[in-house]
Amino acid sequence: MSAPTAAADRTETPDPDTGADPDTAEAPGRQPLFDNAKFAAVALVVCAHTWMPLAGADRTVAAAVLTVAAFAMPVFVTLCGRFAQPRPGRPAVDGRRLVTGVAVPYLVFQVLYNLVGMALEGRFAPFSLLEPRWLTWFLLSLFVWRLTVPLWTALRHPLAVAVLVAAASGAARALPEELALSRTLAFLPWFVLGLVLRPHHVALLRRPAVRRWAPAVLAAVFAVLWLAAPELLNPGWVEYTGSAAQLHVPYPVWLAVRASLGLLSLVAGAAFLALLPEGRTRWTALGAASLHVYLLHGLPLKLVQASGVYHARVLHHAWTALPLFGTFALTLAVVLALPPAVRLFTPLVGPRLADRLLKAPPEGEPRGARGAAQSGSGRPDGHGRPEFTGRPAPGLRGSPRP
Repeated sequence: MSAPTAAADRTETPDPDTGADPDTAEAPGRQPLFDNAKFAAVALVVCAHTWMPLAGADRTVAAAVLTVAAFAMPVFVTLCGRFAQPRPGRPAVDGRRLVTGVAVPYLVFQVLYNLVGMALEGRFAPFSLLEPRWLTWFLLSLFVWRLTVPLWTALRHPLAVAVLVAAASGAARALPEELALSRTLAFLPWFVLGLVLRPHHVALLRRPAVRRWAPAVLAAVFAVLWLAAPELLNPGWVEYTGSAAQLHVPYPVWLAVRASLGLLSLVAGAAFLALLPEGRTRWTALGAASLHVYLLHGLPLKLVQASGVYHARVLHHAWTALPLFGTFALTLAVVLALPPAVRLFTPLVGPRLADRLLKAPPEGEPRGARGAAQSGSGRPDGHGRPEFTGRPAPGLRGSPRP
């Protein structure tokens, strides 16, 4: 998260065959903390989605889902905002990067998830490209957030305005499904939080006292959510999709619950980041494949759900559901982030179709969908890594480095 330097403006094209990143992990100023955070957050999102079908069967499972939901996705969105911070000499919103890294993958997975859904349901139904299916809401919301970056960077108090916008969204009787508007507005403060984050904010989380108390903080959040689990399991609360009218509560009640959940999320997210290792680990390099993990994990999960395994009575208890499905989810996240899976699915996550839709990049800019993603303002330490890439990060060839 250091300030951009002259080296930050240097553009290099990754090897198209090997996917090697010339901006190596050992580059000066590289902060592995953010790679650690990206992979840890997306892995926990996979865990929450895997446990979710059993949340109604066991209160402890429900509390685990709510606790992870409280900070994993907010942290993920905050990192997106941090990586979208404008850099000197570059436009705040890079149209080429939006098309290649967000818009085209959204269209691909919107069609894919709708086709898979129709196959599993055994019926054909028309669908809209603007009404996201399953996990694709995130890309649509990210597209909108990134388009609004110039607005937030021009405001004197952007975070306060974003919080007011999110709070006001609950007063609407119902928000349209297009553009994932409910979630786009509900998660907006987290994206803007990433835009306003500075190095000294993160430095506060690395203090020994903060790290020492972080486990107790997460345990306290879990205890609070365990007590509130039956009421908060409504998908409108968990998935940030319900207004006060849709959740059948008065607006002041909706506002109080949302504010309480937001505070819990902020505290839990800070504790989560404080606990993460700051140096390189065996899984640091997996953070480069965050988008692969997020977009692809829904397909095997839908197949698992369709298999009927969740109906097994033995899994309707925390001591069986949490470890068994947790192990499955973490294994799935790791497998999808490894180089073979990244290379296999890059045509979906980073399709070359985008190259046919765009003008040739300016002289000195990298070509291709992956090259366009490489050129954007991305890594929070100012070395240009995008928030999500379709290629393995360094250190994943052979055995992972400790």
